Amino acid sequence: MTIDLKTTPVLQELIDDLETKICNLTTELAMMEGEKAKYGARYLVYGLEKQLDILESVLERVEAQQELIDLKQNSISLN
Repeated sequence: MTIDLKTTPVLQELIDDLETKICNLTTELAMMEGEKAKYGARYLVYGLEKQLDILESVLERVEAQQELIDLKQNSISLN
């Protein structure tokens, strides 16, 4: 029996959720781009693109925050 003593990153669940949402929106956007001929689809595509931009920005900030948390934990364990 092996026991994993590694701690999971504090923000990992949030990171996973953001990545899933980005993947889903990317898929939805790809499907919408094929329907540009429909009335109003251009605005929907624009909205999805903006949502993706925001989610990607949030994901970058959360990952950076997780890195800081990891560095602090490593610093504490070295002392």
